[in-house]
Amino acid sequence: MSGALDPIQEDLPLDLTQSPTKLPAPQRTVRQPGGGLPPSLLEQVLARLRAIPWARLRAKAAPVLRTGAGQLGTAAKVAVTRGSTVARVAVKRGTPYAVQLAKGTARISFIRAFPLLVARTIHLFGFPGVVFRTAIQFTIAHRSGLAIDEVVYFRVDDPAGYTVYEAPPKLGTAIAITYLPTLVLAILSVLCLAPALTPRAILHLPITWVTWVQLWLGLAFASHMLPSYEEAGPVAEQARVGVVKADPISVFWVIPAQIVALLTRLGGILPAVAGVAACWWLASSIFR
Repeated sequence: MSGALDPIQEDLPLDLTQSPTKLPAPQRTVRQPGGGLPPSLLEQVLARLRAIPWARLRAKAAPVLRTGAGQLGTAAKVAVTRGSTVARVAVKRGTPYAVQLAKGTARISFIRAFPLLVARTIHLFGFPGVVFRTAIQFTIAHRSGLAIDEVVYFRVDDPAGYTVYEAPPKLGTAIAITYLPTLVLAILSVLCLAPALTPRAILHLPITWVTWVQLWLGLAFASHMLPSYEEAGPVAEQARVGVVKADPISVFWVIPAQIVALLTRLGGILPAVAGVAACWWLASSIFR
């Protein structure tokens, strides 16, 4: 019957001979005419490298490299030579300069420390005056009803003794605390120096160890009768402020307070010299 479907075949062979399916044909490796495989990528790179004319390039680059190496060597020699020269000059010039700098620094330090050393020596020699002055100052401040923070009777420094107290509201109290010890120490100094400085023909007394003790105590009291700048400065400032307010005590005291503050500004040497000179002159003039 024409146009009829093919009968269904229940059992078909494994090779599907009835309706074979076409599969893609496997790729085949194309061989070169000589029968070998084509060169790999690595082999191609190596072949190109071998084809470069290395000998010719080396011959052309040799003079350039030789010239550059010579220039680098010359530059290195110059750098080393100049560096060693600079180093030698630095050593030759640097060592004396360092020594000179050290000497200058030591000299400046000694110059700055010398006044403090002298002041400390004066304080050590005249420690009775330091202790006595501080005790008087503390007593006056305490009796005035001022709050006292700290009291140092003696230390090896400049100033050697001090009293830290509340700022007095009145100039008269400040003057008493600062300058009443000056008056007491001046009197004690004259009382000690006068017998020692009086000619022996007048007193008819021999020179004994008592005479040397009198000299020592007199000089100790005289060298510390003037206040330090930490004491005289605030009084001078308070007197200056009082002058503006037309305070009579300030008007009378402002000039002496400024003179003492200026005298004591540089440390304890000038006040000691001034006190000793004044007391020595006064004690030697009593019986003459």
